[in-house]
Amino acid sequence: MSEIEQTPAAQPANLQARALEIFQKLLPLVDSVADKLRFALMLGIGLVGWIFVWLFFLKGFSLNTALIVAGVALLPLLVILRFWWALEELKGLPEIVGGMVGDAKQEFQTTVQGIRAGDRQKVGLLGSVGKLWTLGSLAGEARELLGSYISIGTLANPFSLILGVLALLFVLLLVLVGVVLLFLAFF
Repeated sequence: MSEIEQTPAAQPANLQARALEIFQKLLPLVDSVADKLRFALMLGIGLVGWIFVWLFFLKGFSLNTALIVAGVALLPLLVILRFWWALEELKGLPEIVGGMVGDAKQEFQTTVQGIRAGDRQKVGLLGSVGKLWTLGSLAGEARELLGSYISIGTLANPFSLILGVLALLFVLLLVLVGVVLLFLAFF
């Protein structure tokens, strides 16, 4: 036998080290992007509300027209909501990993406590678009390790990532439309 086989005791240690390396990178990024997605979601809901008010109350469009426009504008926000939900689920990672690998739980909890204390990298709203791709690659690696413990399919699926990026860009478009409508409402 020319190949060296790993002993069963070495495999969990290797798995633990690999999981620790991935999630030391993943947890601060998850927290920062989740915060930005929540902000984009609230901003989008507010802007859709403003568009509805502008259409129905200020310009006198029918209720059906205003509701249809608002409903269509809410669709990309559902994609952002799904991403935010998946990221919030990942914040419970220390408990999940603790059940899987044991000793790594304390190290993950230390990382989470550092995040909650404010020791994290800040990502801007536009920067969160690029960070979705980083999350996708890290989630793809994590999928191999975690299997069915958490649902990270949304974060690892390239089609879903493209929809997420388009949804974030749609919120920026909503900001532009909201500013133009505000300008038109007063002038």
